[in-house]
Amino acid sequence: MLIETERLTVRSFREGDEEALYHIKTDPAVLEFCPDFLAVGARREDMPEYIRAFRRIEEDGDIDAWRCYAVENRETGGIMGCLTFSKQNMLREYELGWMMIGRFAGKGYASEAAAAFAESICRTHGFDYLIAVMDVDNPASRRTAEKAGFRLFEKRTVYDYAYNRYADDYFYFRRYYSGCALKDRFYGDAPYYGRSTSDREGHRPAIADF
Repeated sequence: MLIETERLTVRSFREGDEEALYHIKTDPAVLEFCPDFLAVGARREDMPEYIRAFRRIEEDGDIDAWRCYAVENRETGGIMGCLTFSKQNMLREYELGWMMIGRFAGKGYASEAAAAFAESICRTHGFDYLIAVMDVDNPASRRTAEKAGFRLFEKRTVYDYAYNRYADDYFYFRRYYSGCALKDRFYGDAPYYGRSTSDREGHRPAIADF
């Protein structure tokens, strides 16, 4: 993976990035909302294996498995954060996430990287859209999503069947690929007729009158 924007390079993590990855993992801005990034107890000495695992996933062509990509400043060469990508286990849709070191937040880096990555991966793999999910108490991440071209689909509340209770609310966003052929791009504020060939052929399926 190698994507360049005006200010950034989004690339695969590689040997030598271990300290930068650990810095992201332990940064207070990341820990506030994602304490389980990599793993709660991940140690500095675990970073080489994480990076090797990310590279194996890419080399195997596994588009579903969770992995990270470095967000690098083109001018300084420093890693400022990362993007995460995978097929979300519960929703079974492709999800994009972002983690930025605190001192680089609020400068538009995450949204610039996310927008470029979303276009690239959708174009390469034929995805119609990506999703992003986040804590409702994380307004900075919501602003990043919106600046990157994601639109709010709905606020969701997860029911935890294991504990027979509702879990925390979260926001669910979608970003449709600019080259997507679907006529209707549903965001929760428009009629949805399902995903079918009729979307691409320019007509809608008949609705039965029951």
